[in-house]
Amino acid sequence: MGKQAGVKVHPLDVHDVDCRYCTEGGCCGKRRIAIPSDLYSRLLTIKEALEEKEKTRIPMCKVINLFADVLCPALGKIPRRPLKIKQFEEMISRDIMYKARYSLGRLMDTPDPRLSWVFIELGLRDWFIAIHRLMNAQPRLDSVEYVENFLEKLNIRNKYEFAWVIRNLLNDPDAVEVVRMGQTRYAMDIVEFKLLQARECKFKWGEVIPASNHLPTLLIILWRYYQECIANE
Repeated sequence: MGKQAGVKVHPLDVHDVDCRYCTEGGCCGKRRIAIPSDLYSRLLTIKEALEEKEKTRIPMCKVINLFADVLCPALGKIPRRPLKIKQFEEMISRDIMYKARYSLGRLMDTPDPRLSWVFIELGLRDWFIAIHRLMNAQPRLDSVEYVENFLEKLNIRNKYEFAWVIRNLLNDPDAVEVVRMGQTRYAMDIVEFKLLQARECKFKWGEVIPASNHLPTLLIILWRYYQECIANE
């Protein structure tokens, strides 16, 4: 994946704050809340300064509540790995390894641009959440913001037009061959995508793209392929 499409993940190093000292709803409506360590260290500096000024101990939950309008929408969304090994394995397979082939396979059958975008958006959001759960990491933005940033970095202003272009590209027999394991149209049977005009236009990503690639990577490759090899025909 190129630098523009990179997702920064941070180790899930957190402090567990006891919010029971703040009796009215705790902090952010919770009895306990996990605060990422880098944020906790900054809040601790504020806490110590307030304690020095007030000459009394101040619970950390009260410091959190001072900034509740900013902090609460973001806190408490730390992704957790499934507790059971089987569930963890299924999450990796479904939402990371096979997400691209499922999302793009369903995309090919969509009847209009709006529904096309729905499959892309849900696929990207699921992938974003799953990759953080896999690494047991704390995201620094939510999945909606990630999708918005993804489009912005590709300079895409019309998400529906983008989705419809990808959908039509995958259905164009002169541009892409969708290789499947069997003769069915089941999305999970997709093995790879052959970019039929890649050699002629010297496309840097190559002529064959495995369907096991991450969904953001595949979308970027297909979009660049369309721009460089198809749109300017």
